[in-house]
Amino acid sequence: MLLCSNLAVAQFKITGKVLNIVGNKPLERATVFVNKTDNATQTDHEGRFTIHNVKPGNYEIIVSVVGFKTYQVPINIQSDVKLPTIALEEKTISLDEVKITKAIKPDSKYLEMFKREILGSSKFGKQCKIINPKVIQLNFEKEENKLTAYTNGFMIIENKALGYRLKYIVEDFERNEKKELISYIGYVLFENMQGNEKQRLQWKENRVEAYTGSVQHFFRSVLGGNINRENEGGFLVATNTRMRNRFRFSDTLIKEKIRFFSKSSNQTYKDSLFFWSNMLGLPKYIEVIDTTKLRSKHIAALTDQNRLYALKINTDTNYINNWGYVTVPGMKGRTNFRCDTCQFINSLYITYIKGRPKDLEKSYKSISFNKKEESFTPTHEMNEVASLISIIDGNVFFDWNGVIVNPMNLKLERHWANLRLGDLLPIDYLPDIDNE
Repeated sequence: MLLCSNLAVAQFKITGKVLNIVGNKPLERATVFVNKTDNATQTDHEGRFTIHNVKPGNYEIIVSVVGFKTYQVPINIQSDVKLPTIALEEKTISLDEVKITKAIKPDSKYLEMFKREILGSSKFGKQCKIINPKVIQLNFEKEENKLTAYTNGFMIIENKALGYRLKYIVEDFERNEKKELISYIGYVLFENMQGNEKQRLQWKENRVEAYTGSVQHFFRSVLGGNINRENEGGFLVATNTRMRNRFRFSDTLIKEKIRFFSKSSNQTYKDSLFFWSNMLGLPKYIEVIDTTKLRSKHIAALTDQNRLYALKINTDTNYINNWGYVTVPGMKGRTNFRCDTCQFINSLYITYIKGRPKDLEKSYKSISFNKKEESFTPTHEMNEVASLISIIDGNVFFDWNGVIVNPMNLKLERHWANLRLGDLLPIDYLPDIDNE
């Protein structure tokens, strides 16, 4: 604990030099920053830079200059670091890469769609404003029903709820309704907004609220052993198993039947229409939660890299088989879903239970590791405030600061999946330190 405290207080510097790869000429006024922090600087006339006051941890160094490809490199900070010379390439477009798409004006309805997805619809996200929308390049492919976007330089976002001015580079954004996919890759630099004493106090309060129950808060709590603690507020963590509902037909077939039986007022057709309409309301997936009491050692494993941990999820056990008879919303009675050959997905089911609503008390007592039952189906109210974490491919790593090193390998669903830039905090944020 003392070592971690000392590391949190320690601060280091990063130095380096930026050149144009053509002719190895120095690049002046290139922006160099530590991704997802407020640590930034610009290169001088010799292309040199120094970033001061960087806390220990795993980061990305980002170099951005208009007309050049954005440069990024991972870095682990435990002492002062001198980076190898950085050579930037100019942006070029090959004729083979050119696609004819429908360019969209910045004031179009698709810009509003982009804003909702990138900023989020939370109460903090709704208070964000994009200052310079003209840097956003939007394209829409009607056949795929796909909206894509990127930015020419920094997109400036004012978050009036958290007191930050975000400078965000959108490298790639996609909203694909056909695939039910929303993804974006970008780099962000935080700047503290100036405000009066009342505003600063409100920002501090809102930042604590945004941090509490967040992904970073969760991973820090895992490393601190502060999960599933009896009779205390905090993170409740269990294993969730989902698999397809074999009693439900595909959406394509169901909708086809509904269209067919809607064409007649015949009583037999009405009965069939009622059947298929009910079928449409059945859940696509069967879901149960195993109530085995998970400890930090079940979730995090130390790697051979200094202060780097691997996320652990039990992907071998189908917990639906352990229980078998499941009560499913929309289906009468309890049904046996045991299946040895069915495909299933295991995730961590995570809820921050401090200050939970009183009407959920009974549900949470059920999940509080009741020894009389092995698992149960989460209620709709529980799913409204819960999050799911699953591993897409390979391994997911995070550091002692709670920062996910390779986030593209991690899939977030439900509550955490709805939090976007409007709820984003610097990765070195500490709620017990006055950063104002």
